[in-house]
Amino acid sequence: MSTRNDKLRALASKCRASHAAALVVVGHYAAAASDSELDALLGAVDDVVEAWTPASHLEAYRERWGRLPG
Repeated sequence: MSTRNDKLRALASKCRASHAAALVVVGHYAAAASDSELDALLGAVDDVVEAWTPASHLEAYRERWGRLPG
């Protein structure tokens, strides 16, 4: 019998492998969310989009590996 954590990990794995799977998960839960939950989610998404610009991603890579890829 799988635990809740196992199920969450399986969902996360499927979402990382497929944008379509991620959209199904988001759509399923967003459809049932209240307006306040959707507002909070929009704020969190805006923060993530701002934090993960290509420049910040490359800077994180440089910090980790000491150079840019390629």
